[in-house]
Amino acid sequence: MMRAALLGAVMALRFGAAAAQPLPQDEPQPLLCVGPAKARQLVFDQNLVPPIRAMRQASAASGAEPIDIQLCWFHGALVYDVTLLDRNGPMIHRLMSGATGAPLGEPGKP
Repeated sequence: MMRAALLGAVMALRFGAAAAQPLPQDEPQPLLCVGPAKARQLVFDQNLVPPIRAMRQASAASGAEPIDIQLCWFHGALVYDVTLLDRNGPMIHRLMSGATGAPLGEPGKP
């Protein structure tokens, strides 16, 4: 029950804020994420690391609990944007290579 409430709050924060405050036109959007159906197709077609493996590697590298994962284009490459809940409370994001599963850093700080 607690996990469902937390996930609901995460979704509201993630999508509510983005919809309410559009980005200015002159700012580039570095992460262009794809939907679940397109992500499945890209994972299969491009022989990418399975999302569950990328989530586990991000969790192990950061010591945080994985919450969500999205497949995104970032500077011409496919990466996973993994959302994690840190043990101290804040949510963090980690970018993982779609091809290798290796950590790339935080969005905006690759």
